[in-house]
Amino acid sequence: GIVASSSVIRCESQHAGPAAGMPVSSAWARCHSAKLTKIHEAEARVLSQMIGTPYEAMDVPVKLGVSRRCFLQSDDVQYTIRTIIVGAEHKHKPPIVLVHGFMMGAAAFFKWLPLLAQERTVYVIDIIGMGGSGRPPFDAKRISAEEAENLLVDPFECWAQAMGLTSFTLLGHSFGGYVCSAWALKHPGRVNCLGLLSPLLGFSDDRIAHFEQREDVSWQRRALRCIIDTAWARNITPQSVVRWVPGAKGWFERASVRRFQSMASDVSEEEGRLLSAYVVATMDMPSSTEQAATVCFGPLLRPVEVAGGTIKRRLSKLPVRIFALYGDRDWMDRASALELPNCEFIELPGSGHHLYLDNPKGLTAEVLPRLP
Repeated sequence: GIVASSSVIRCESQHAGPAAGMPVSSAWARCHSAKLTKIHEAEARVLSQMIGTPYEAMDVPVKLGVSRRCFLQSDDVQYTIRTIIVGAEHKHKPPIVLVHGFMMGAAAFFKWLPLLAQERTVYVIDIIGMGGSGRPPFDAKRISAEEAENLLVDPFECWAQAMGLTSFTLLGHSFGGYVCSAWALKHPGRVNCLGLLSPLLGFSDDRIAHFEQREDVSWQRRALRCIIDTAWARNITPQSVVRWVPGAKGWFERASVRRFQSMASDVSEEEGRLLSAYVVATMDMPSSTEQAATVCFGPLLRPVEVAGGTIKRRLSKLPVRIFALYGDRDWMDRASALELPNCEFIELPGSGHHLYLDNPKGLTAEVLPRLP
């Protein structure tokens, strides 16, 4: 069941019931409540693999606080931020707030959370419009890149206030690294350390030129890239393909089971199946803020400039300790020390882009000593 406690909806049964994650009095989201419940149930099955690590799942109501032209609803409508908490016994230490990447959610960290929970309280949160959080109806064609950043960050700031968190370490993976960077830039007083885990900060002009000028690429691959670039420019995301294309959901689920199993030697067949089902459930929801990525980044993930420049240029002036980790076989374009002179760079052996699945023990050994 769901019990209201001040401004937080707590899920006593470890996953949300039909009403969780929906905006107050919103018919648009109410018709999708069954799918949101399915996400929370899939999340609970993944997190049940954390044997010996207790956790709490909750939904924290927040106001969007952005223009109606973005979300097609009034400003005072509330949605919920899905929140997983582990390591609650370490409240005397500065907490960690952990944010997932694109096409993922909080439960994807199930291999890493038991290790972090031995030393810190960790709040894992789903980006508004993604994972198990509420899905506000969103129109990417009506919004600027600066507004897109605000709509991703402002609900998190409301969440921090609701949770009573005044200071914390921010850790973000991939697109979550971008969101955490934007959050730290807007509210540097709250963030005592910023950890970027294979962050998406935009591909460099050199990397993009390399892609565009390669001559050893078949015409089929060139055609596919053209289709992907055109779709991205029209705010069509990979999640859209899963929703719209017949058979795509089943194909993606089967392919992702193999993919997750190949990421780490200790991911069992059952864990791969559960994680795949969870990810597919999050992608099967109505389109929402995932489209913000197509506004903040152009085709080939070229960063879009806002006031103050690209995200890297603005991060280079952030008065907060920053470190960035990349896998030794990571496909993500790496920021350089020249671009971010205030950032410590670490390479994690035996890891690709999903460091928390590929080498969770090594990741823990690199991250925890660097926290305040």
